[in-house]
Amino acid sequence: MNTLSPAEAREALARAREARVNAAESLRTPWWLWTVLGVVMALVFAANDFGSAAQEVSALGFGALAVAWVVAGRRSPRVAAVSGTLHRSAAPGKAWLPVALIGLVLGIAQHFAGPAVHRMLTGPGMPAWIREHPYTAAALPYAVLMVAVGLLINVVVRRMARHAAAA
Repeated sequence: MNTLSPAEAREALARAREARVNAAESLRTPWWLWTVLGVVMALVFAANDFGSAAQEVSALGFGALAVAWVVAGRRSPRVAAVSGTLHRSAAPGKAWLPVALIGLVLGIAQHFAGPAVHRMLTGPGMPAWIREHPYTAAALPYAVLMVAVGLLINVVVRRMARHAAAA
């Protein structure tokens, strides 16, 4: 049996630690995916201005995109690598929980803040296009918020992975 010297063992452990830290650095969702999600969320909000048919189509489209993103990423390592999701072999059991909680918080905020924003945007002194399409005008801040939250998720996940890799 070949026994390593203490210096060789330290060097092997340092290489393994460096590989874990490099893997933690590469763990992030691509920026374009969060941008696409922000655009889709803006379209979902804007659909409120165009009637119930547009709302239903946007909700179904958003649901189909979410399911396709999660399912395809778990089934194929290539799709997982391109979309930034974790393949099922690498995904921790509760990785979906922060995303679900953030979605719930944003939904509750929109539910309670939506009527006040709608009243403000349809009030006197607003340009006619904003009064006619208040949800479309309010969609941009929601989209920017969605992109910001997504980028924040990237930072938090990367820091947690880097901390775990360094331990």
